[in-house]
Amino acid sequence: MERRDFLSLCAVAGVGASVPAPLEAQGVQAMIITPDQAHVYSQGRGEAHILVDGLRSGGAWRLGQFREDPGFMTSLHYHYRQDEQFFVLEGILSVYLDGRWHDLEGGTFAVVPHGAQHAQGNTSNKPVRFLGSGNPSGFERFFPELDKLVSRLSPADPQFGAEVAKLLVHYDTKPLGPAPART
Repeated sequence: MERRDFLSLCAVAGVGASVPAPLEAQGVQAMIITPDQAHVYSQGRGEAHILVDGLRSGGAWRLGQFREDPGFMTSLHYHYRQDEQFFVLEGILSVYLDGRWHDLEGGTFAVVPHGAQHAQGNTSNKPVRFLGSGNPSGFERFFPELDKLVSRLSPADPQFGAEVAKLLVHYDTKPLGPAPART
């Protein structure tokens, strides 16, 4: 846990005599990002709209709005340093975490700490839309690479998963194989 996160938690809990510095003093800048300022990338079976990247956040975090179509699925993987957060806007996001599948409906929030083995995707018959964030930033640089891959290789191609795995290792990710089957 970073010092500023700890101090913020202490302030909320009423622990300690000091109050954390205002966000501006912590290097956080005000920003407004309109939809047309997002970087949009194809995922083959969906899209990633990256709103905040490492440049905009000073390397602290990333934020995107994602649409995943039926059949989209990541591999089982974990991140060495990045913590991830998901907030489902509509549809059902299926997340494999803690050794089992969870179907997250609209309004549900999930946190996946670094080191936690997980997979996520859309096992329903309708698109799912969600906000995905991570800290620190860096993983968002994967999406332009995935977009390039999708332009030359279909997600239905048997080689697609192996090609994605080759890319992921450059973005704080350890691929572990296919997502576990749902039981």
